Amino acid sequence: MYMEIEILYATTFLLVILQTIVGVGVLVLGTPLLLLLNYNIIEIMNILLPISITTSLLNYIYLKSNKEKLKINLDKGIKKNFILIFLPGIFLGLFLTSKLILYINFEILVSVIILTSLLIKLKFEKKINNLRLTYKKIILALVSIIHGLTNSGGTLLTIFFSVINNNKKNQSRYSITFYYLILASVQYFIFLMIFKINISNLYSYKIFLIILFSILIGSIIVKYISQNFFKKIIEFLALISALFLLSNNLNF
Repeated sequence: MYMEIEILYATTFLLVILQTIVGVGVLVLGTPLLLLLNYNIIEIMNILLPISITTSLLNYIYLKSNKEKLKINLDKGIKKNFILIFLPGIFLGLFLTSKLILYINFEILVSVIILTSLLIKLKFEKKINNLRLTYKKIILALVSIIHGLTNSGGTLLTIFFSVINNNKKNQSRYSITFYYLILASVQYFIFLMIFKINISNLYSYKIFLIILFSILIGSIIVKYISQNFFKKIIEFLALISALFLLSNNLNF
C-alpha cells in the first residue's frame, strides 16, 4: 500500500505538470500507466478523474484571470452547445463501459484510439480546421463517447482544439483546459451514479498540495516553450502512451 501511494504521488506530480503545460495529461498518460500496473478501468477512473478535475479547474481559474493579457477566448459557437453535446455522449460511453468491461481489452482499445487520433491529425489537419460547426459538433460528440468508454478522449480533444486554434499555445491551452474540465466533471458525475462507488480514498490533502505545487512548476515552464514545441509535446505524449499499451499486450 505504501508503494502504491508513493507511485500515485510521483505520477500525480509529473502528470499535473504536463497537464498544466498542454491542457491534458493526467488521464491521457495516467490511464495507460495504471493499466500497465494492472488497475482496471473503473479503478483508474475513480483515482484519476478527481485529480484531473482539480488540475483543470485551478488552471482554468488562472488562465481566465489572465484572459486579456494572454489574448485568449473561447469559440462561442462550440461553447454554446458543449454541454448538450457531451452529456449524452459521456453517458453512452460510460454505459457501454459498464456493460462491456469483461469483454473488452481496454489497453488495446485505448492505444488504437490514440494512434487513430494521431493519424487523423496527420492526414486531415487542414480539413478539420475548415469544417462547418455542425461537423465539429459531431466530432465532439464522438470524443465524448470515446472518453466515457476509455478515459482517452483527451487525446482527440487536444488534437481537435490545437488544430482549430492553429496550434497557438495559450489559446489552445485555454480551450483545452476549459472543455476538458467540463468533460471530466460530467464524466465523473455520471460515473459515480452508474457504478455507485465512493470517491477514491487515495485522493487526499497531500494530493491537493502536490497538484498546487505541480501547477506552479508547469506555469513557469510553459513560458519558455514555443508554439511548435507545444504542438510536438501533444503528439509525443499521445504516441508514447499508445506504444506503452501496445508493448504491454504484444510482448515487445
